[in-house]
Amino acid sequence: MIISQPAKPDIQPAADTGETKIMVGLEDIRVSYNPHVVLACLGLGSCIAVSAYDPVARVGAMAHIVLPDSGGKDSKDSPGKYADTGIPWMIEEMMKSGAVRSRTSIKIAGGARIFGNIKEDSMLDIGFRNLAAVKQTIINNDLILCGENTGGSHGRSLFLYISTGLTLVTTATREKIVL
Repeated sequence: MIISQPAKPDIQPAADTGETKIMVGLEDIRVSYNPHVVLACLGLGSCIAVSAYDPVARVGAMAHIVLPDSGGKDSKDSPGKYADTGIPWMIEEMMKSGAVRSRTSIKIAGGARIFGNIKEDSMLDIGFRNLAAVKQTIINNDLILCGENTGGSHGRSLFLYISTGLTLVTTATREKIVL
């Protein structure tokens, strides 16, 4: 589902900061130019959160990628589900709000191998496959990957502050990492 400046129940005021947190759920793509918005993708396992930010236009976006490839299926109803459709769609939506592709920086988090008994790099390692597909889609779309916190076997969340472009990862152990 693609929503710009959504007004849904998943919008929550951040404590005492005047910011509004917008949750980016499975398959969602959210775009905002509101400086009071924080885009948040919570509880990432094998999924990948892709954030994009144009510092001049101050337009940001986040996609919650679930699977690596659409396989050519029509994904117009939920392009955010797949890396190969979600990332280009997100960038196009940002450009409609004034962003410029060449100024847009990309940061990613997620892609964990949640089940330890799956062999690394196997077809069942969805986190690894998602990560490879996201990185290839970034390259294919002439975008620049500026930061990542990916892989491993732990969950994480990604936050994008529209006012500054700050991109923050929190892990299951409450560690905070600035990308």
